[in-house]
Amino acid sequence: MRINPGLLPAAVASLLLSLFLTAQPQLTSAQNRPVANANAAASTTANPADIPLQHCDRLPVVILQVNNADKRFLIDTAATSMLNEKSFPSGHSKELRVQSWNQTTALNAGVVSIGELKLGNHILRDVTLPAIDLSVLAKACGGPLDGVLGVDLLEQLDITIDLQRSIARVGVGVAAPSSTEVSVIADMEQAMHSCAEAFNNADTTKLAACFDPDFVLSSPAGELRGRDQATNHFQQKYFGLDPRVHFSMTLNDQRAVGNVVWSLYDYTIESANIHITGRGMMLCRKSENHWYILSMHESPLDSAANRAR
Repeated sequence: MRINPGLLPAAVASLLLSLFLTAQPQLTSAQNRPVANANAAASTTANPADIPLQHCDRLPVVILQVNNADKRFLIDTAATSMLNEKSFPSGHSKELRVQSWNQTTALNAGVVSIGELKLGNHILRDVTLPAIDLSVLAKACGGPLDGVLGVDLLEQLDITIDLQRSIARVGVGVAAPSSTEVSVIADMEQAMHSCAEAFNNADTTKLAACFDPDFVLSSPAGELRGRDQATNHFQQKYFGLDPRVHFSMTLNDQRAVGNVVWSLYDYTIESANIHITGRGMMLCRKSENHWYILSMHESPLDSAANRAR
């Protein structure tokens, strides 16, 4: 998935989703995240078409063909995909973790298997998604919704969302960023380099200054909320280790909207005894000439390399 200028308003959808999830019953434990089945296979053609977006209030909606039936999906670039149980009855339920822009919520959700999911000339087959009651979300945006199209399926379908033109583009790159956007991104990258140095030097004061007071870090393991909680977590888990751990981050697929930068990134945390790799999504904002990290959503890679040595 690529992020086009004008994408930031889509975060409103995720904000609504996070408010909706807050009202759901909480579970004491949950181990699984609702992502598209790893066996889902995508097929494409060489000339993908621009697909017009619809709207639910001011939020972007796209029509997907699900098992040859048109379904309305709210686009949410900071959430995982899910279905409305009113539109997709499920045969069984399980405990799952649902991610929105500022939280990961445990829910008891139905599980639905989809034979074919199609957007334009891109097709995913044998997709498994959670199904929950999205009535509150549909009511909030003022129209019917059959599901949420999140970052997991957006990436698999290779979709670019262009809110300025109100289209979804399948398998097509976005225009090169403007000189202003390049400058903003470079400024943010320099600030993130200083934050990585603070982590590697175990400097809790400088690291804390990188986080917004309401910073949120979400991962399959749980959630950290607030600058102090995040800083204390890193200090207790990593800063006392000998030999010291080293953190590195590679930023990619970045977009700037005003003083906000949205980035996808790959990261490693390693020492002689630890090796952790993963991917994530980060939202940063510049305020009073200082860059703050608003949120990070991380997914450690599930591999034999992610283990204590």
